[in-house]
Amino acid sequence: MLNNSLFLEITSPLDQFEIRDILNLEVLGGNFHFSITNIAFYLIVGTFIILVSSLLATNYNKLVSNN
Repeated sequence: MLNNSLFLEITSPLDQFEIRDILNLEVLGGNFHFSITNIAFYLIVGTFIILVSSLLATNYNKLVSNN
């Protein structure tokens, strides 16, 4: 059964682009505020995927001979 109350939270189509805090840290006695938002999380995941695929695709000139 589908719960219709889940669809009542979104009041505007632009709500899907809202920047939300995922991790919120206050360091040095509250003088330094560090937060990871959903945009930063997507950038970190994308960078990680690109780096891993680059490392897997590069064989560091270790070619197999045709002999």
